[in-house]
Amino acid sequence: MGSFHDRIPTNMWRVVFYERRGNRVHMDRTGPWLPEKSLARNWAHWFKERGYHVALQDQNGGLEKLHVGIPG
Repeated sequence: MGSFHDRIPTNMWRVVFYERRGNRVHMDRTGPWLPEKSLARNWAHWFKERGYHVALQDQNGGLEKLHVGIPG
């Protein structure tokens, strides 16, 4: 049987939300960490279909935007 550390995902992902506030774009990073990118991508597409501006963030801080440009 593997140890506890063998079951910890090596790269977690979350959905982050961003919106325009005046002249600035605010990013909200309060989404939960998910163990698979595909799961985070599914949630991101769900929110995107409902009009949210979203991106995927990995646990190292890298962002993958799902929209071209910034929110209007």
